[in-house]
Amino acid sequence: MKAAYIERYGQEQLTLGQLPKPKITSAKQVLVKVLKASVNPVDLKIQSGKLRPLLHFPMPLILGNDYVGIVEDIGEDVKSVEIGQLVFGRISKKQIGTFCEYLVDEENNLAAVLSALTLQEAAGLPLVGLTAYQALFEKMKAKSGQSILIHAGAGGVGSLLIQLAKMQGLTVITTASQRNHAWLYSLGADQVIDYHKNDFTEVCPPVDYVFDTIGQETLLRSFKVVKPGGKVVSVSGLPDEKFAKDYGLNIIWQKLFKLGSYKIRKASQKAKADYEFLFMHPDGKQLEKLDELVADKELEVRLDKEFAFNDLQAACDYVATGHANGKVIIDVVG
Repeated sequence: MKAAYIERYGQEQLTLGQLPKPKITSAKQVLVKVLKASVNPVDLKIQSGKLRPLLHFPMPLILGNDYVGIVEDIGEDVKSVEIGQLVFGRISKKQIGTFCEYLVDEENNLAAVLSALTLQEAAGLPLVGLTAYQALFEKMKAKSGQSILIHAGAGGVGSLLIQLAKMQGLTVITTASQRNHAWLYSLGADQVIDYHKNDFTEVCPPVDYVFDTIGQETLLRSFKVVKPGGKVVSVSGLPDEKFAKDYGLNIIWQKLFKLGSYKIRKASQKAKADYEFLFMHPDGKQLEKLDELVADKELEVRLDKEFAFNDLQAACDYVATGHANGKVIIDVVG
């Protein structure tokens, strides 16, 4: 099968070539013929080797995290989908790779696609949708009447989190460049801060939660606006010791993450607020909920560009600029 892969971490250009077609090896697995996939910033982090402490893969490594495709075969215990059905998912972290013609995924990671979803929406929703959903409902456990600051609201995760937070009854504040303000207000944002002109710590009122996709100084300064007893959740900050323990990392990595997250821990203690690193996990049931929201026009997945499979490197380079204004889709069959 055709596939886009790397043969070592740090490889700058993807290799487009042929690799063996995968096979089902357990009763709960599903073989999918991939139609479309999407490019996410995490794909570039994996390619560079930045996530090696958390993810261990053999080479060659096919990149890509989310997909939409047709079920070609199923394990004997698979009940939720059938051969020939259109499905989408965020592939298991144990067998990553969606930039390819075929993939094998666990049944619990995927869901059937509702007819109202386009292929592009289905390919672009899983990773960003699950990240936003799990930040709001698993990490924050947010309730109506509370407030949240969402950094980079025009991004794939941020724009979905704005919508989910408003559905949950939160006051939503976000940061974005001026060109995206009107759109973010249309999604439900109550206040949009132009980060080019304003320091968010000076104009953002105290909030119950902060969602961070930037890390570094932005993450540290976020503790200046979170209320005592509140929480800062980050997908770009360093994991802490608690995460390392929960994730099952050995004592060495636990100590390293404790040391590396020292500044975050001190900022958290000073603010009397909590900090959690979010490493999103696949979940087919949550995808079904997100699917229904998109189908009911309650949730919008913003799409930017679609690239042919042979132009996958150009798609990755485009995402690397940080200027993508919506999801970047790969047409695997084209």
